[in-house]
Amino acid sequence: MLVVAFAAASSPWEAPAAPARDDDDEPPAKTTELDRITVTARRREERLMQVPQAITAITGEELDSRGATNIAALDMVTPNLTLYPARAFNGSLTAYIRGIGQFDPIWGVEPGVGIYLDDVHLARPQGALLDVVDVERVEVLRGPQGTLYGRNTLGGAIKVVTRAPEPEFGGKVGLTVGDYGRRDGRLVLNVPLAEDFRTRLALASYDRDGYGRNLFTGGEVSARDAAVARFSALWTPTPDLDVGLAYDRYRDRSGAPGARRLAVPPLALDPAQTPLDPGRHDVRSEAPERLDLDNEGASVTVDWAFRPQWRLRSISAWRQGESHTVLDMDSLSQPIWVLGRDFSERQRSQEFQLHRDGEGAHLVTGLYLFDGIESGDGRSSAKHFMPTNFFRAAGSIRTRSVAAFADWVRDLGTAWQLELGLRYSTERKSVDAFNASYADASFTTPVVTTADFSDSARYSEPTPRAALSWRASEATMLYVQVSRGYKGGSYNVRANVLTFPLSAHPLDAETVLAWEAGAKGDWLDGRLGWSAAVFHNDYHDIQLSVLTNDGEPTSGFPDFRNAGDGTTQGAELEWQARLGPLLQWTSHLGYLEARYDQYIDDGMDVASSRYFPNAPRWTAGTSLVADFPLARAGWLLARIDSRYQAMTRPTTDLNPLLLQPGYSIWNASLAWTSPERRWELTARVENLGDTSYRTTGFAYPVGIVTGYYGPPRNCSLTLAYSF
Repeated sequence: MLVVAFAAASSPWEAPAAPARDDDDEPPAKTTELDRITVTARRREERLMQVPQAITAITGEELDSRGATNIAALDMVTPNLTLYPARAFNGSLTAYIRGIGQFDPIWGVEPGVGIYLDDVHLARPQGALLDVVDVERVEVLRGPQGTLYGRNTLGGAIKVVTRAPEPEFGGKVGLTVGDYGRRDGRLVLNVPLAEDFRTRLALASYDRDGYGRNLFTGGEVSARDAAVARFSALWTPTPDLDVGLAYDRYRDRSGAPGARRLAVPPLALDPAQTPLDPGRHDVRSEAPERLDLDNEGASVTVDWAFRPQWRLRSISAWRQGESHTVLDMDSLSQPIWVLGRDFSERQRSQEFQLHRDGEGAHLVTGLYLFDGIESGDGRSSAKHFMPTNFFRAAGSIRTRSVAAFADWVRDLGTAWQLELGLRYSTERKSVDAFNASYADASFTTPVVTTADFSDSARYSEPTPRAALSWRASEATMLYVQVSRGYKGGSYNVRANVLTFPLSAHPLDAETVLAWEAGAKGDWLDGRLGWSAAVFHNDYHDIQLSVLTNDGEPTSGFPDFRNAGDGTTQGAELEWQARLGPLLQWTSHLGYLEARYDQYIDDGMDVASSRYFPNAPRWTAGTSLVADFPLARAGWLLARIDSRYQAMTRPTTDLNPLLLQPGYSIWNASLAWTSPERRWELTARVENLGDTSYRTTGFAYPVGIVTGYYGPPRNCSLTLAYSF
């Protein structure tokens, strides 16, 4: 258990990149109190200890100190959280909180964890693996967030809050070089154009050679080529009115990650292809693999304090994106299954919030409107599966949603607080689908049309929340809460109406009723901060991708259905301790039980033989940060971070080759800061032990089994200058 308890770092308080420093060159004063962090989990600013729910918050400085480039690093600091690129799609996100999420990134499938960029909901996983350049903080809200955040947050929500423009001119530039030809650059520039008008620009580029090689073509595998840009402006014409504008763009031309063959497909055309490749990132493929992703969005936020204690907030947003991929699903030099997929999305949203902050009472009410359309065109060249070896699944799904909500917090005396909230959401789904088999790779003349339909469905869901908290002392709070969340219903865009007529029927929404009890403390005169929580989730109408066999031993149909019900429950502990003026320790420990109570497949309940994906029994971690003064030579910061994850299954497939045993990841860094704190030089090693681990994979009835692996050990050196 000691090994488990020392494995990454997170806490309900701000985890600073270093303990506090004095402004001169002398050693720091004997400061032992922990820094605090402010969050907006309940749509208003408050100290994290005052919020009666499980939240992990981490600052942008801490993410920089850890060398994080995107939000996938959050699972290093958060219990019961799993984040990784969705299958073979860089920039797309698979997210699970407390065993609840969605691993299939196909269009039409709703995610189970909500991702928010400056309070704008990103409806699709494509492009949701957000960069963390110039971030103020990230909040991970665990458990259903259906009242204040709405649809598709039944597992929880991740809020990325970027830095707002500041009144003073300044910025930062950085360059990182490292193993595998890594060349990263960052620029942040803050420019106030007038006393009441400020602007801010953040740019980042990421370039790296591949972790592996294509042993057939000699090319690179898993290379990275991505860039991100963010611009924001803040206009404050009066003390009571703020108008913010934001625009962001993400471009990714990275190489497809290496899909290592874990078994020899019986349909392999050449016996010479049978040996499994020794390198975990190496492949053998003549397929022209491609992975392109573009995503952009803009928002306007108006915050108006129109009366004492009253505030009106408006968030208007637009986003769009597209991706184009070609993937070899079997990694054979003579491929038997090549998948091409084009995806596009557009979304518009409008949210109005009305706040009232009275003495001992807080109220937020609002209206949320969403209109989004997602389109996809998937092409599959599958040799020897059927006489017609070319398949196409194309179509679009439009979602229009309206929700009204209210959340009321009332102090009951000096020690007790009651929170009551309710959201009522309605949405309409419209689908157009055309799926067919073709005679050749031109995909022009259908041979067999398996689905050609249009349909629509309506959904409505209430998502209430109630919480009661008790401040046992100035340093300790206890709470209980109950909440409900849902993930929207949809359609199976891979429907095969000829063989499986029910595959064209709409899916029901998933729902979760969650109970949570917890405590938070600020002890030892501010030197020890901790939080603990236990939870129980009743999970109903779970949507799952399953392969439904049509009677042929070498064929299977990827159906999507409300497969059954389940239960997830567990416990979480987070703490942060100041061990001295120059040493800080943060840790977390998560325990999770996830089981299917009912899983109906082909008329039989097979719940006892099925397992939740991405639901490891244990997650844990630790981080130690030491900051040493070097007299007049500056400062030296040393840190070590680690994360442990128990055995897990990345998909619902029962293939034992995809089972990922428990593993630990260790990172270490040493950073020097100049006396005037303008120059920084950081040496870093990630995956110190070169641990081999899989994040996800594929398994199909025809014997194709491939796995996607996490990065190997890599070293880097970063030079940054602040001005």
